[in-house]
Amino acid sequence: MDDTFPVVCPYCGEAGEVYVEPDVRGRFVQDCEVCCNPWTVHVHDDDGTRYVSLTRADGSE
Repeated sequence: MDDTFPVVCPYCGEAGEVYVEPDVRGRFVQDCEVCCNPWTVHVHDDDGTRYVSLTRADGSE
């Protein structure tokens, strides 16, 4: 199972990757390495395949 996922920052639009531990599910906050704004990283599982999506974590969503 791959633990690195491609993402795009919802603030600055910079493409990057986020590492997620194999046992992590749910959500956590991480900062963009480029613009330093906070993301909420959502980790969900669908029939054994993990997916990651990002939203802003500044209360504007």
